Amino acid sequence: MSKPIPQGMTEPLTFSTSDIPASERTGWLRDVICREYANVEVTSSARQILSQDLTIFPWDSLRLSIVRSSGITLQRLPREPQMISQDTYFAVVLLSGNYVLEQDGKEVVLQQGDMTIYDATRPHRIHCPGDITLLILSIPRPLLRERIAGAERCTALRISGTDGIGAVTSNFVRSSSLQAGMFTAPEISTLADHTLYLLTLAAISVRPTDFSMSRSRSPSLRRIKAVIEDHIPDVDLDTATIARRAGLSARYINGLFGDEGKSPMRYVWKRRLENCAKDMLDPRHAGDQIYDIALRWGFSDASHFSRAFKQQFGRTPREFQQQRVRRQNPLCTAPERP
Repeated sequence: MSKPIPQGMTEPLTFSTSDIPASERTGWLRDVICREYANVEVTSSARQILSQDLTIFPWDSLRLSIVRSSGITLQRLPREPQMISQDTYFAVVLLSGNYVLEQDGKEVVLQQGDMTIYDATRPHRIHCPGDITLLILSIPRPLLRERIAGAERCTALRISGTDGIGAVTSNFVRSSSLQAGMFTAPEISTLADHTLYLLTLAAISVRPTDFSMSRSRSPSLRRIKAVIEDHIPDVDLDTATIARRAGLSARYINGLFGDEGKSPMRYVWKRRLENCAKDMLDPRHAGDQIYDIALRWGFSDASHFSRAFKQQFGRTPREFQQQRVRRQNPLCTAPERP
């Protein structure tokens, strides 16, 4: 019996050759792959009838695919992608079988658990001589390039699934795939973010030494933001405290945030205001006073909080809170307090 799809989740896409006549399977599968992934030529093993089961899960800005296939060869010819959704990189995790990828004059042979990344828009050849099971993460090109400088030259490299950060990443993706249909939208967003972070680290671990990661999306910045999230309620949180807890210099932290057009403390205030707004609209906090919510998230001055809140959301905290009241009781016409 299949598990139910959680409320609010998009049902995954499923494709299978099982109901397609054997003589039509190659053409049918080519159409599916060209539409959902990349424009490729498909060749199946002459020793067996082509079969493939494919499930695609939306993962926030990513897509996670589970593929089970008989022997197959895919070849991407030098032509432009037909749709913007095809302007992607693919990260592959091999679960079973033999997988060979060729791109940009490089060849990578994966073993069980290994990973590799390739550019879906550039010429490549994938050869799987026998039955194979694998996971594919579709990553929009801008999303990967903003995290890794020179991402286009980090393709067709073997990322070991048996040791180091490669093993951690591979195990994380495999474990997530086992429950792929059971996550809520907020959980998927978090998983997608963690997956991208781990893949970035894994790619960096095998990249050519003459490339560096995009500074604005470096692991250091993510570590700093994690420190901030853990200590947002701290009224005394400042750049020096963030630097000390992150093990980095304040100058370096200011530089990282400067690349994003903000300062560390502006980011802190923004996150505090977002948390306050979230609580003010949450029915579970309906009895909380506005200033109590502000105190909970690190604001110590009521007037400063009110000014910052209105600047961020275009309304005073009380006007914003009234929005929750009207949503809960559309007939409520009680006047707002000044």
